[in-house]
Amino acid sequence: MAKYLFLFGILVVIIGVTSGYVAGDWTPIPLGLIITGGVIAIISFFLGTRKFWRRRSTQANLNAFIATIALIFILGFLNFLGIRYQQTIDLTENNLFTLAPQSKQLVSALEEPLTVWVFNDPPSEETERLLNNYQKQSNNFKINFVDPQQNISKAQEFGVESYGEIYIEYGDKTQFVQQVSEVEAISEVKLTSAIQNIQRDRVSFIYILQGHGEPPLDPVQGGLSQAVTSLKQQGYQVQPFNFAEETNLPNLANSVLMIASPERALFPGEVEAIANYLAEGGSLLLLLDPDSNSGLDPILEMWGVQLDDRVIVDASGQGQVLGFNAATAFVTRYGDHPITNPFGNGISIYPLARPVDAVEKEGITATPLAYTNEASWAESDTTQEQLEYNPERDRAGPLVISFALDHIEDSSSETQQEETSDSNNSEETNAEEKETENESSVNTEETTTDSDHTEETTSNSDSETINESSENTEETESEEKTFPKPSPEARIVVFGDSDFATNGLFVQQLNGDMFLNSVDWLANSETPSLALRPKEETNRRINLTPQQAAILSRTAVGIVPLVGLILAMISWLRRR
Repeated sequence: MAKYLFLFGILVVIIGVTSGYVAGDWTPIPLGLIITGGVIAIISFFLGTRKFWRRRSTQANLNAFIATIALIFILGFLNFLGIRYQQTIDLTENNLFTLAPQSKQLVSALEEPLTVWVFNDPPSEETERLLNNYQKQSNNFKINFVDPQQNISKAQEFGVESYGEIYIEYGDKTQFVQQVSEVEAISEVKLTSAIQNIQRDRVSFIYILQGHGEPPLDPVQGGLSQAVTSLKQQGYQVQPFNFAEETNLPNLANSVLMIASPERALFPGEVEAIANYLAEGGSLLLLLDPDSNSGLDPILEMWGVQLDDRVIVDASGQGQVLGFNAATAFVTRYGDHPITNPFGNGISIYPLARPVDAVEKEGITATPLAYTNEASWAESDTTQEQLEYNPERDRAGPLVISFALDHIEDSSSETQQEETSDSNNSEETNAEEKETENESSVNTEETTTDSDHTEETTSNSDSETINESSENTEETESEEKTFPKPSPEARIVVFGDSDFATNGLFVQQLNGDMFLNSVDWLANSETPSLALRPKEETNRRINLTPQQAAILSRTAVGIVPLVGLILAMISWLRRR
């Protein structure tokens, strides 16, 4: 009976589908036939298979089928929620996949659309993930991936020269960020710094001193063309400056004067102009090799900087492994400063560098930027064939290669107050002297002719005293004019080396970052640096000397297999 009822239900369904298809209109009649036939077929099916559904195997299989369907539904629903409401949890040790709070704050405060142009399509997974993390912080953060070979016009608009270049566009301004590749991934530090720089309303000028034998700005060996190009990509206006063509430096806010290892000393008038530039709030970047002759000793002494003419020698063996000689200092230890905070334990390289020292000066704070390792020393005689440390004439490491100097805020305000009080006291003293002179003139009118003669003598002596005091005042004013006190906004960064910023070495390791971060700190005294640290895994590497590496290699290649062979022979003999 159930079998025939099931066939009847199927027949009713076929009639309903046929009538609806032929009529071309699915009215309630064909739909009703389809539903009625389906219900009859289902009921008859369960009535005819009553024994089948009562079996234990059938129930177990049905439960497994329902559980599988439920699991698939739950996973699909969770996937839907994950796509619709993206929330991630970073369980890595150093939060490698989480933006720094400074980056989040900077991007979330965007008032205008900012577009990141990545000329590499398709991008790497790491690049896309980092940019998506930025985009989550603000709707004004846009991302465009471009193939420079297909979209040639856009590549020409940004001046793209190779794959992997990344630019940002904000309003009518564009800025280069970095070039990514399979080896170098996108950097949060560089991207966030570029976003901060492009939002600045002012343009910072970098003046590079020329005319005294400084490295050229052309793309030649030993030149500074790579440094100049990187500065322009960061949005700076770079201009060479020669005192023979212009007398004084332009009085521009947030400008930096760069002096790189002059071969001939500056004239006293040029030194005075630089001192006046610092007094007006300018900043100074000094790259001074051991054999350079800058003539800036008065300015360095005013800031408490002392230069050692000895050459730093690195006997750790790191330079020889990477193809450098012992006179190249390898730095992996940095000071606590916005310039070097992003470096972690990275490497910067300084060939033929000199130590730099800083003595305590009132109102000035000096922060070391780069330290050499303990196996280094300052060599006084580099002409000998084999460099050896001599405690009588050489200086043991670790040594400081660079210092950043600026003013202490409290001390500057106190100095201004003292100067104000001194000026007030001088005005009161002048007033008292004038009153005294008036009283003396009245008394002289009432005296006799003998006293007139005394008065003339006294007046002559007074005039001589006044002349002497005026001469002393003129001498003091001339000295103050020659070496005025630097402005509280002035800053100085001094390196005992210039080779690290020249062509070829500029792109090695962290050399370019050290240079650019120094310029950024000098040029933006009013804007605090983000001081972001790169997200890196905890360094658990073991630094080995060449001797230790050789011992480890011989042990792995020879001793360990030999021990295994001996144990195998012993085991074979015991079994026999």
